[in-house]
Amino acid sequence: MTANPPTNLPSHLKRVVIDNGGHTCKVGFAGQSDPERCLLNGVVKTKGPTGKVYVGDQYEACPDYSSLQYRLSLERGCLVNWDTQAEVWSRALGADVLAVNPADCSLLLSEIPMCPTSIQASQRAPEASAAPPMPASLVVDAGFSATHVVPIFGSAALNYGIKRLGLGGKLLTNHLKQVISYRAYNVPKSTAPERLCYVSLDFDADLALTRFRGKKNTIRREFVMPDYKKGRVPADRAEEQALSLSNERITVPELLFHPSDIGLEQAGLPECIVQAAEACPPDMREALYANILVTGGSSRFPNFEERLQRELRALVPSDLPIGFTAASDPTLAAWRGGSIFAAAAEYDSAVVTKEQYREEGHALCRRRFAGA
Repeated sequence: MTANPPTNLPSHLKRVVIDNGGHTCKVGFAGQSDPERCLLNGVVKTKGPTGKVYVGDQYEACPDYSSLQYRLSLERGCLVNWDTQAEVWSRALGADVLAVNPADCSLLLSEIPMCPTSIQASQRAPEASAAPPMPASLVVDAGFSATHVVPIFGSAALNYGIKRLGLGGKLLTNHLKQVISYRAYNVPKSTAPERLCYVSLDFDADLALTRFRGKKNTIRREFVMPDYKKGRVPADRAEEQALSLSNERITVPELLFHPSDIGLEQAGLPECIVQAAEACPPDMREALYANILVTGGSSRFPNFEERLQRELRALVPSDLPIGFTAASDPTLAAWRGGSIFAAAAEYDSAVVTKEQYREEGHALCRRRFAGA
């Protein structure tokens, strides 16, 4: 691949970095270690004919989380609701968040791998930007909408090796909510499974423990349900609603390893990793298995990395080492990678200006942004 000619961006332009996720939108400026703000990537409205609308970070000020209607910008990781997305981005760039004029900005925007061309945004930042500088690495992004395994060589994603598991934090949350609803509990969308569940290192043995009653069931835990109408945990213990979880604590994250448990006929995450590596040239596989970068909110389950390494060891030839690097904050790793790249000297050669886009169209974006 030939190097891109430098664009020579004007020095006054502010470099804005947006990690446009399925649940949250992280926004900030190039060179920062953390984003300025993490916004809900959607719009919510309280029920009723005179319902109030909250856009992005305004959601945090909503006094009642129990009766909201959600309209998210992305579905299954793809941007499908442009009107909603425009409202979120306007909020992010407006006076209450970044306070910038879009005309005075250069934008770096993240996008899922293998996004259909028809719904692509004009620019994107590769998810692997957060990876350590290695000749080859394998990025495992267990995100909100889906889980992706992306082989990287140099600084380019190898498109022919990318694998997608259509299961992420959203599906896990919804599955947990469905299970809990059988007990007549109403759990809003804000409940995160990683707060309640963990990855079992011996699933069959732990599942057997959940069948016992009393102290023999060492898996069962009680969790205090928040008061969603007040947005806080009740101060008075008499008002508390305790939720008892047993086998749900291990069966929900187990779906990442066995999606067929809920009828999703796809390979589990360990098999996806092997498929991605095996799709790459043989000389590259040792480096890919040795440099696996784990990121994404669903990777925060306790024991996630240990279980993944154990199952991979059984699938990968014994003469190939397996090495993991976990992002310090999995939910911010993609944004931080974009921030580093946007502040680097190579950034100018990767940018497509408005004038260039008008002249050459989306074909130029594909040439600039596409992996190998």
